[in-house]
Amino acid sequence: MKLVALLGAIAATTLTAVPATAAVTINGSVAASIVGVSSSTASINVGTTFTNTFLTMVGSATGGFGSIGNAVFEISPLTALVGESFSFGSTFGTYAGVVKSVAVAGDVNNRTVSAYVLGLFTPSGSLTGYDAGLASTTLSFTQTGVNGATSGSFTLASPPAPIPAVPEPAIWAMMIVGFGLIGGAMRYRRRSATVTFA
Repeated sequence: MKLVALLGAIAATTLTAVPATAAVTINGSVAASIVGVSSSTASINVGTTFTNTFLTMVGSATGGFGSIGNAVFEISPLTALVGESFSFGSTFGTYAGVVKSVAVAGDVNNRTVSAYVLGLFTPSGSLTGYDAGLASTTLSFTQTGVNGATSGSFTLASPPAPIPAVPEPAIWAMMIVGFGLIGGAMRYRRRSATVTFA
């Protein structure tokens, strides 16, 4: 009986002596340019698939990413549609996520398509001491002129950056109605103006 009590005491001491380790996810960001971008459409837009030769580190690395130095990425093609998958591999980790938001700015002669991806970053190499955690990637592609060259940029953020706000359809409808009312009022004012000659 004393042996059972002794073993129980040893087990309790052993279990309480092991400290609980909390997950340590990386905190920081990486910015890079995308080199050799090609697009599936003559004029980039929602639904365009972007591919590249390679992604090279030319911008900045902050926080926990500061130790990675100049790194080369291999990124998957990106289709600018919500729900599409995106991933990359590098010397400092891997990433896999899903497109959550797509935005288009500009006209056909100068257009930018941006995609926000939410996913899981798994550190490796010089970042091996960190645990896998949620991260976001924001990819932006710019084209000047139809069939013009497309350039791209890339940002990885851990913890994830907030999802960009996209106006709801009702807000777009109110804006269009508002512009219509302003245009109608301006037209009415022009018609009601009278010119008198002396």
